[in-house]
Amino acid sequence: MLLRHLRYLSAVVEHGSFTRAAQALHVSQPALSQQIRQLEGQLGVQLLDRSGKAVRATDAGATYLSHIHRAFREIEAASRAAQDVNDLSSGRLRLGFTPSFSGYLIAPLARRFRERYPGITLDLIALSQDEIETDLADDNLDCAIAFWASSVTGIVAQPLHTERLSLIARYDHAIIAAETIDVAGIEREEMVLLNGSFATRQTIDKHFKRHGIKPNVVIETSSMTTLIELVQSSSLVTVLPDAVAFERDDLRFRPLLPAIEERRVVLLQREGGYRSAAARAFVATLDLFVQELGGHR
Repeated sequence: MLLRHLRYLSAVVEHGSFTRAAQALHVSQPALSQQIRQLEGQLGVQLLDRSGKAVRATDAGATYLSHIHRAFREIEAASRAAQDVNDLSSGRLRLGFTPSFSGYLIAPLARRFRERYPGITLDLIALSQDEIETDLADDNLDCAIAFWASSVTGIVAQPLHTERLSLIARYDHAIIAAETIDVAGIEREEMVLLNGSFATRQTIDKHFKRHGIKPNVVIETSSMTTLIELVQSSSLVTVLPDAVAFERDDLRFRPLLPAIEERRVVLLQREGGYRSAAARAFVATLDLFVQELGGHR
């Protein structure tokens, strides 16, 4: 049995067709069909149901493929391990993160990591929480920064810090004169917020609704960069993690009363997965960065 047989089987099930799988694999359909039949003959079981319009895995085939996909992940991890450069002169790190961290965490963290390890290529990938968990399980990410979810299985979580959502405005905005902001007073301010697809916005909306607040939201955006630039250049205010203001001289944050419930930020990695030298160096850099982040409060 060759690895080629296994990849052919996986492709046929993925595409639901011998024709489309053959096109994707750049092989002839007769050759592909022959290879699959050889595999079924060696195993002594039927792996594919060819009776319908779409080719599907039989129960035996689905069980077999679940083990094969796990083996593929281990083979890919073995390839990375063989190529791993422990002196950190080269390498690659695939980091997933939920979009709200792009406002204060990802850019300065990536900058610091690059200053220390210029030979390592960083792949920074913004994903939803569900996408992060799936990509970690499928070994498409080395690690990820996300919020804690107790339902995660097959993934280990390392606590990083708690994220507090606060009101953020320009340094010279009148609202900054107060040490804390009563949420009822927010109704008087024109606001720019992330749109409803963001978990951060959903958390904000729930808090306002709980306290009977109807914010005057004049702009919604899916871009963290745009949101921050609007607050920096106008009288608009927003609600974001207070750390957004830490590295920006022209922004200030003020805690909200009642406070929005803090969220636990964690580093996620696949349980039992290979930890490259680049990944280990990144975790060390992240630990130090988070300690400094906590010192701002």
